[in-house]
Amino acid sequence: MWLLGLLCTSLGIFIGGMIAWLFKGLQQRVDIIYGLCAGVIMGLVIFEIIPEVIELGGWLSTFIGFTIGMITFKILHNSLHYNRGKKSTTKKKLYIRTGLLLIFSFSVHNLPMGITLGANQDSDFTITLLQTLLFHSIPEGIILFTPLILAGINIFVVFLISIFVSIPVSLGVFIGGLLGLVYQSINTILISITVGIIFMITVSEILYPALVKSSIFKVLFWILIGLGIIGFYLKLL
Repeated sequence: MWLLGLLCTSLGIFIGGMIAWLFKGLQQRVDIIYGLCAGVIMGLVIFEIIPEVIELGGWLSTFIGFTIGMITFKILHNSLHYNRGKKSTTKKKLYIRTGLLLIFSFSVHNLPMGITLGANQDSDFTITLLQTLLFHSIPEGIILFTPLILAGINIFVVFLISIFVSIPVSLGVFIGGLLGLVYQSINTILISITVGIIFMITVSEILYPALVKSSIFKVLFWILIGLGIIGFYLKLL
């Protein structure tokens, strides 16, 4: 499971990095990618994970975990998110500093998902969580690598960073496995914390930048397309 978590995360981030590299001169199309990814993530969360979590541990545990997840993201976001405002000697140094802070931030974000995977290795959530991990890592990769590509990094470095940012997922799998969670309420809260973090990442780091770059109607259209794609995919399973 630690290897699957590592592969899904690194693959998603690497795909995002390649998209950022391909569209580095066509930033007006990134809103389409963000909208699709947001729709897919929301679809997985709404159609698959949340109903299963509620069935596992009930509404109260789900709500508590989801709320903790949102608060956790807010704390991490405020303390780790990059600073745009201060003076910098060159644009390249600013891009590199921004990229390094984002690497650290996303690495911290990936630890709770790994713990959830480790605690649910034999459950029905495993495949869905891996799918969510893959899809939500793609826009993270775009966000992460956009400043680094502007700073002039090459594809090989993109690959190495993708693996590095994914390592906390594997570490989390080991931690979750060692915890051996047996109480459904604790298990539910842990999964819901991860869902809360993913939800906040989707809103703050994906939807908001997309809305800034485009119109609400265009973004909404591609979100609905993403929801339709994941809904159709889940129906076929």
